[in-house]
Parts: sequence; structure tokens; C-alpha cells
Amino acid sequence: MKKIYTKILCFLVACSFVACDDFLSEYSQDMVVAKTVDHLDEVLLGSVYMPSFAVYNPSGSSVCGFLNILDDDINTAMGGDGVTKRVPYNPRTNTDSNFGYFAWQAEVGMKRDGNKNDDSATWNDLYKRINYVNVILDEIVDMPHETEDDLATYNRVQGEAHFLRAQFYFMLANLYGKPYDANADKNLCVPLKLTPYVEHDVEKETQFQRATVKEIYDQVLFDLGKAVDFLTLSPQNPKNRFHRASIEAVNLLLSRVYLYTQSWELAEKAAAAVIASSNYRLAALSTLEDGVNFLTNTNAEVIFSQGQNNLPQSNEEGQTPLSGFAGNYCVSADLANLYDQEKDRRYACFFGITPSGGQTGSCDSLALHNKFEAPLESKACYSDVFGLRLSEAYLNQMEACAMLGHTDDANDLLNNLRRERIDDYDDEYYTGEELVSQIRDERRKELCFEGHRWFDLRRYSVNTQYPYSKAIIHVMNVVNSKGNQTDRKTYRLEANDLAYTFAIPEAVIEFDKVPMENNLRETRLSLEELYPETEEDEEI
Repeated sequence: MKKIYTKILCFLVACSFVACDDFLSEYSQDMVVAKTVDHLDEVLLGSVYMPSFAVYNPSGSSVCGFLNILDDDINTAMGGDGVTKRVPYNPRTNTDSNFGYFAWQAEVGMKRDGNKNDDSATWNDLYKRINYVNVILDEIVDMPHETEDDLATYNRVQGEAHFLRAQFYFMLANLYGKPYDANADKNLCVPLKLTPYVEHDVEKETQFQRATVKEIYDQVLFDLGKAVDFLTLSPQNPKNRFHRASIEAVNLLLSRVYLYTQSWELAEKAAAAVIASSNYRLAALSTLEDGVNFLTNTNAEVIFSQGQNNLPQSNEEGQTPLSGFAGNYCVSADLANLYDQEKDRRYACFFGITPSGGQTGSCDSLALHNKFEAPLESKACYSDVFGLRLSEAYLNQMEACAMLGHTDDANDLLNNLRRERIDDYDDEYYTGEELVSQIRDERRKELCFEGHRWFDLRRYSVNTQYPYSKAIIHVMNVVNSKGNQTDRKTYRLEANDLAYTFAIPEAVIEFDKVPMENNLRETRLSLEELYPETEEDEEI
């Protein structure tokens, strides 16, 4: 096999699974050689961490921008949840280009008009960043680190690099691999690339093989373990929490991974370590005024965030995808009805009513309003996919305790969280399956639109103690420029559907002479297409 070893760090962008030839053609261009641990620190910050900014379009063109339009927390306005009144049309954002994700099509890049978007952006971006990590970890062992400052950077860079590679592989595994279960050592996941060089053999029919789900999870756990070791030696300054990984961020992600593998004792221990930190505290949302953004870069419970926010705060023009305006998405009634809408401050803080025609008191759709901030370009935003905050540690620990039968501990954690969220809250006590159900609902309410729900539904379906699965209905309402509905299609995702696992991007499959094995996804028609109305139906 031809191995091109590189000590340059500026052209790894081309070292993705679909751009090997591009990399070979660009290899001889302008090169920069890293010589110090500070240089590698700069590369880590500039090329591995994702830039933080707000956008207004959850599509396949951004990294995981589609993740929050897949589940049961979302629908489209104008009747997506049985609401029939019209709301103003918003031409700034619409659902047409995201149709393949929202309607769980076999080809997620499919648009409503039959054309296709490229579905490989997330795959390419994450592997690009993984490749940067691979080179950094290979190069740094030869970098001088005799001084106290260099040694601290030497350890910290390695800790952050391992954490980031773990987070990226964990995301890939949950998009393109089945949920972790008893068959994890057999089910195929994604290719595992850890080498710092480009591997390419023109005579080989297949360049890359898919590792198993277990192999990817084992690597994620290995990387997080190394991150704990290195960041214990060189802790991150908590003032940098919004931009750089810390020991708390590592432990929180570690607790999440252990939940997904049903390693309850390890999950409980990792989450408890996060809660024990003096650097973070639960934000007292119960005292937050209406209209004040919750997840900002000054929130006391934010531990880490990287990457963009695809669902920032709605404004008066309804510019965001979850504005509730016609042609846009809205918060599902299924989610909204879980809250005590009078006392739960999350309901008032996270959401806002989109009025019909601007008329006060006449409401049609619920919008995601103040949970996220829509910041200026110079101000970092909290990601709707790659964020980590303290409340998740509470939820992870209480779930692990419930599964372990530590009922008192689970209830204490649940009540502690609710007291910070609900006015005049009286403690509750649950046991067994009801306790687990309450924790799952609390997780859904607390972490909605933060990239959790789709993955949670996947892992609940393979839970060995309290399995849970459900069918999801998405309604695609189509409107014209005047806000008049022109079409309505209803799509149903069955419990345990094959569509819970994405197909490998088409460009990746087509790269090899003999394509790697792909995930099966069925062609999905709308209920209207499956069961067309007849004249007799209309008369009835």
C-alpha cells in the first residue's frame, strides 16, 4: 500500500474519504511545518475545533445541521400538529431543501422537488478533523517540552485532541451505525482511521473497510480515557470553557457514552464527577425573566460548546427554521404537552407563540424562541449539536441510578433539577419503570433541540431493562409565497425503523471500485400516497 507520511498541517482538509486524489494533487503546494507544541495548539484551535456561529438553515450542507429535524420534537407549521389556522409565510427559510431528512427518505439529500443535495458534508468534515487529530497526536511526541509551560501545553493539547476525536467518532457512530447492543461486535459502523498518513493503493478495489460498532465505541472510550489522563496533568482554565475542552467536558461525554453502552455504574461515576466540580452550577431558570436567552456563553452551567447553532433565537421576522411561520418548522404538540405550561419556566423560556397574522392572542404554532441566542458575529453561540452542560450530568446520573436500582439517589437528582426549573415545585417520588419514564421525559424537556432526542430514541429501543420505541408522524405542509397551503403530505417513521441509521453518503460509496457495504433504508412514501383517498372516502 502506498503511504504518504506528512508533517504538514495545512492540507489535511483534502485527506477525506472522498478526496484522496485531490490530496495527492495538492500535496506539493505551500507547506507549513509545525515545530513547537504551541504550533500544534494553534492548529488544534484553528482546524480541529469547529468554529462557533449562528446560521438559519438546518440542512445537510452544515455539520449535523439536520439532527434536530429528525425526531418527534418538531413538525411543520400550518397544521403539523392538528393546527389549522394560517400563519404568515416566511420566505427566509423553508423546509423544501431539508425534505429528505425530515421525511426520513432513503436518500437524505433528497429535496421535495426530486433534486438532491450533497449528503456527505458531515462525513467529510468530521473525518477531516479526525485526520488533523491523527497528525497532531503523531507529531507532538517529538516536540520539545522541557519547560514548564511547554509541558503543560504538551499534555493539554493531547488531552483536547483525544477528546475531540472521541466526540467526532461518537457522532459518526450514531449516525451511520446501529445502536450499541448485544450485536455491537458484528454490526458495521464507520471506517476507523487513526494513521497520520494518506492511505491509497490504486490497485486495491476497496480502500476503506467499515469497523464494527464495538470497535468504534472502544476507540471512543480509549480516547476519552487518554483525555482524562492528559487533562488531569494539565487542567483547562474554566474561563475558556466555551471554546476548549476540560476535564468536566471529558467526564460528561464519557458518562453519555456509558449510557449508550448501558454501563450504568461507570456512567453514574463519570456524571457524578462532573456534578462535583466547583466550576459549574445549575442555572436558576426558575428566576429567569421572560424573554431572556437561556443558553448563552455566560450561562453558569455551560461546560463546553463548539460548532454552529442551526436553531438560534427567533426574531420578529421569524427568520429561524423553528419560527412557527408557514413554510417553516414548529415545536411539536407532543413535546409542548409534556410541560406544566403554567409553572415550568422552560416552557416560557424556550418557546414563544407565533401569532396568526400578527393578531395578539390568536396563536397557531409554537416557536423555539429564547432557548438559544442569535449572537453577533464576534460572539460565540451555544451549539444545538455539540454543546455540553451541567444539567445533562444530572440527567445521566439519575438515569444510571434508576437502572441500577438506586431509587432514592435517582429521585434526589430529579427533584434537584426540577426545583431549578419549576415554580412552587413539590418533590415527587417514583419507582421502577415509572421512575425511568419520568427521567426520560425530563431529559426530553430539558435537552430538546440540543442534538439528543434522535439518539436517545435509538438507544431506548435496545435498552435491556426498559425498552421503548414509538412511531413518529411528520407532516410536510407546503405553502406558496402568499402563505396559502398548496400541498400536505404525512410521513410515518415506524418504531425500530431502518431509517434510524443513515445510509453511507453516496460519494463515499462510489469512491471504491467495490463499494463498502451500505446500510439499508427503504423508500418512504407519504401516507397520502400509500392510502390515496377515493371518491367514496370523500363522501364519507
